[in-house]
Amino acid sequence: MTAVSASRLEGLDLARVLAVAGMLSAHVGPVGLETLGGQLYALPQGRASVLFMLLAGVGVSFLAASRRPRRGGAEAQLLWRAALLFLIGLGLQALEPDAIYVILPAYAALFVLAIAMLRMPSPGLLAIAALMLALGPAIFLHGQLTSPDVFDRSPVMPGLAAGEMLHRLVLSGPYPLVTWIVPFAVGMWLGRLDLRSTAVRRRLVVVGAVGTAGVLLASAGLQRALGVDADDWGWNRLLVTQPHSQMLLWLAGSVLTAGAVLGLCLLLADRARRWLWPLIASGQLALTFYVTHLLVLWLLRETLESSGLDDHVMDSPAIATVVTLLAMAAFAAFAVLWSSRFQRGPLESLLFLPWIARRQSRDRPR
Repeated sequence: MTAVSASRLEGLDLARVLAVAGMLSAHVGPVGLETLGGQLYALPQGRASVLFMLLAGVGVSFLAASRRPRRGGAEAQLLWRAALLFLIGLGLQALEPDAIYVILPAYAALFVLAIAMLRMPSPGLLAIAALMLALGPAIFLHGQLTSPDVFDRSPVMPGLAAGEMLHRLVLSGPYPLVTWIVPFAVGMWLGRLDLRSTAVRRRLVVVGAVGTAGVLLASAGLQRALGVDADDWGWNRLLVTQPHSQMLLWLAGSVLTAGAVLGLCLLLADRARRWLWPLIASGQLALTFYVTHLLVLWLLRETLESSGLDDHVMDSPAIATVVTLLAMAAFAAFAVLWSSRFQRGPLESLLFLPWIARRQSRDRPR
């Protein structure tokens, strides 16, 4: 397998903005509605965040392949990004301790783990993904069955003891590393493929789409044959595809879907760049978009509650879709203006801050 050049692939940016938009829609829209509109609206739920994590893995492999000389190499950059994202994630989670689960602490923890994975051979990355796909859901379900008060998906919060924080990050939180390392490791493996190859992109779409359909059919067939209910709390729960359940078939199907979306975005970005540029520009500011949408939801929480709009949005896929599209359009306008003047987004620049400061210090006349 050939490592792809670290120069920017705008299809990745397109996939990133779709991932953030999917998480935004889950935060403002209805959950668990049985209507056709509710089910269609809920399609990104539990899949958008997996796509976001898979793209993080792709980005790590791109970072490792970068030929731009930076003191300390990829390891130093990963440590800086991990520290920064962990602090931002803790701050955001403190604002919304119960309403929204922030994915950034899990991102940060996986960036630290990635340091040990950078020099693994590609088959090793796939082996980790396969092993944890088999073990991770079982570990999480065992915890839920034996210690439901502990394995309750409580988020990582400021002020927790180090041991409890680590337990939530690795085992019992909303994004436990025992399962979420799967899309991350697959993403690192994908980042080593030649993602500029049309054949590779098409293969991602076909394998991802067919695999997703196969997982959904297998889940439905097994549940019917064994009499499994989505609300069951036995070992047969491993067969459900309920979003964020951490279960085997949900995890496998979501990773396959993410691969298909990535391949499709890589194809579309090259063929329709002019029309898709506002979305691509938004994807280049994906971290800023993610943090901004959480801050806006927090700032507007009292207004939404007092107006009754919050309940209405949560119950109406149509209104939630309008809210999501308006938010995306507003951010896209900002992203296009920002990218016309600056190379990186406001928060994206922080990811490179030590290296930017060092370069400016080196270039300053003496």
